[in-house]
Amino acid sequence: MFKRIRSYCLFGIKAVPVSVEVDAAQGLPGFTLVGLPDSAVRESRERVVSAIRSVGKVVTGFRTTVNLSPADLRKEGSALDLPLAVGLLVATGEVSFPHLDRYVFVGELSLDGLMKPVRGVLSMAMSLLKDGSVLVIPRENCQEASLVEGLRFICADTLKECVEVLESGGDSAIQVASGIKRDSAAAVYDVPDFKNVIGMEGVKRALEVAAAGAHNFLLVGSPGAGKTLCARCLPGILPDMTDEEILETTRIHSCARRAGDSAVFRPVLVRPFRSPHHSASMVSLVGGGSRLAPGEASLAHNGVLFLDELPEFNRCVLEALREPMEDGSVSVSRASGTVVWPARFMMGAAMNPCPCGFAMDPKRVCTCLPDARKRYREKISGPLLDRIDIQVSVPPVDASLFVGRKENESSAAIRKRVCAARELQRRRFADLPFKSNAEMTSEWARKAAAMDAPTERFAVSAADKMNLSARGYYRLLKVARTVADLRNAVNVEITDLSEAIRYRTYS
Repeated sequence: MFKRIRSYCLFGIKAVPVSVEVDAAQGLPGFTLVGLPDSAVRESRERVVSAIRSVGKVVTGFRTTVNLSPADLRKEGSALDLPLAVGLLVATGEVSFPHLDRYVFVGELSLDGLMKPVRGVLSMAMSLLKDGSVLVIPRENCQEASLVEGLRFICADTLKECVEVLESGGDSAIQVASGIKRDSAAAVYDVPDFKNVIGMEGVKRALEVAAAGAHNFLLVGSPGAGKTLCARCLPGILPDMTDEEILETTRIHSCARRAGDSAVFRPVLVRPFRSPHHSASMVSLVGGGSRLAPGEASLAHNGVLFLDELPEFNRCVLEALREPMEDGSVSVSRASGTVVWPARFMMGAAMNPCPCGFAMDPKRVCTCLPDARKRYREKISGPLLDRIDIQVSVPPVDASLFVGRKENESSAAIRKRVCAARELQRRRFADLPFKSNAEMTSEWARKAAAMDAPTERFAVSAADKMNLSARGYYRLLKVARTVADLRNAVNVEITDLSEAIRYRTYS
């Protein structure tokens, strides 16, 4: 008997419909699996047959052929275990399910019939929503599927439970996803608070501007000055994610899951803060590899990608970030096709001014030769620096400030101003594809600045004296627009441009 079971496979973060076609005929017993399966899919026969035996059914003794359609798409992972088991049960006549065509099956099976979670269920659920079908998944993927409001799905712990539910018609077990539920406890940022950062008011202000406009930033200072601490305080002043951003980010993290990750996958409710080690490879940072998995740049989507000790990163790895910083996406081409991952992130970085680290320290002497300092700074290319809107020096904190210090402004107070500025941008770009000032095109940067003639002449003169590129000039306008938003101003004025100019270069 021939049966076709509907399922999904992942290609990057895209869910591709797959048909598991099972033909169980009389003849010399055997099992043939075709359709470009990888090792995990080829080995599924042993898992599936054992799992079916735990249900009290037998599907051996037939000449069985299984085709995974489309045949030219490589099938990876264990998500096809469940549809293969259902296909074998139905094709051999062991069970009969009413309305089988309305179900889509995804899940891994253990030898004793337990259904195990798989990655990428959110992508599959989002693709299936408009279809009107019912998604059948392991119970540990239930929370992930419930994020897609209106989705109909069935969860089960074992293959036996799944079979019993479907034999009874399945209607009583169908759940309807209610959408994203914000858990206030889960949405608290476990990060340092700016109120515990002593001094460094200029750095705090620069990071406030960066957060308000989603601008890239670079902190330069001597060892122990507080660069990393300030950067790690940044998530505490970022605005909450919208429902759309939660789905986008959670989808990427779901598809990037690896063996050994927690079985229960939780939605990403707070903005990611990714800080890879400086030994990270290009594949780990921008994505790719044999699995075509997203990298740190995509995992930081809608959040922050922080690169500490920036010059210690491999130069080729850093150069690979130039396109994502500009375009907001990563495109990886392979023989099997091209995969595009979202990668709209704030790029933050910290570095020392020289190899010994003390070139900007007023109390310690730098021992580096001028050529050594030059080579150290040249590890960061001009095109990469040109894409970093805010570049500030971080001076050492005077020890006298540690005694009898007054209460500093908290992250919560700064966050209120950041959220107010982001709300202005949300209204400004309501009908546009931009979400923040940093994403504006050059045309929109000039239009949003709304400068009068003297202010525009000041901006052009400053750009000329600083030898800014065209990109640098428009990024200057974007930062000035953010500074104006923080004071709730309609037009960019010379004071806003003056502050933005201070952030353009470090010394």
